Amino acid sequence: MFQKTIPRLRADDIEVKVKKVTANGAIALLYKTARTDMKILDECAGPENWQDEYHEIKGNLYCTIKVRNPETGEWIGKTDCGIESREDDEGNQKKGEASDAFKRAGFKWGIGRELYTAPFIFLNVPTKKVEGSGKPRYELENTFARFSVKSISYDDDGAIRSVVIVDDKGKQVFPVGKQEPKKQDMRDKVTIDQINELSFELQRTGWNVQGMLDYINKKLGYSYKRIEDLTFASYKFILPALKGKPDKAAQ
Repeated sequence: MFQKTIPRLRADDIEVKVKKVTANGAIALLYKTARTDMKILDECAGPENWQDEYHEIKGNLYCTIKVRNPETGEWIGKTDCGIESREDDEGNQKKGEASDAFKRAGFKWGIGRELYTAPFIFLNVPTKKVEGSGKPRYELENTFARFSVKSISYDDDGAIRSVVIVDDKGKQVFPVGKQEPKKQDMRDKVTIDQINELSFELQRTGWNVQGMLDYINKKLGYSYKRIEDLTFASYKFILPALKGKPDKAAQ
């Protein structure tokens, strides 16, 4: 199908996006842009051997990326749905939806799929409380700060093994301290970072804490009453289920 094997993303192919700011730092996500997908499709299939098409189903925009089989000339397509950009205040939400659909279709072809194995990323950066807001809310001390991936490595299965993130001055903000933590026993209680990660996924999906605990108790036969009581084994069990749930805005 492809003239070349689809490569794993390099550090300069990956963008860093601050998703949530807390009192102690910021939660960030790794993502790819549509430009990266286009570049890799050009490199692996050839500019003339791929094309994209868009169509709407029940108000949702879908993108199909088609790649030509060089042996038969047949066009083979993979399709996925996009989500409108909720952070664009310049009227480009639909453009963001098209770009998101294109990137998701690219995942179907295997472009950047390793991003699904990214660790929980908590940036060690200064923040400040937003004054005048009822509920405590925080923002970056430097609201213009930008972050980038300095280096990334993968294991033999293509999962991310390590990633280093720096700010626009080159200061390392993730990981911080010892990069090889002590191996966590399955019976150990969840860490603060793991609780933060679960809380983020709950907020993203719209699922509440009690619903998650009820699900774990039913499936594993436990009687958890607080998220802080979870063991590492329970965390490992529930996290993939949470990550597999769509954003609440898309439900």
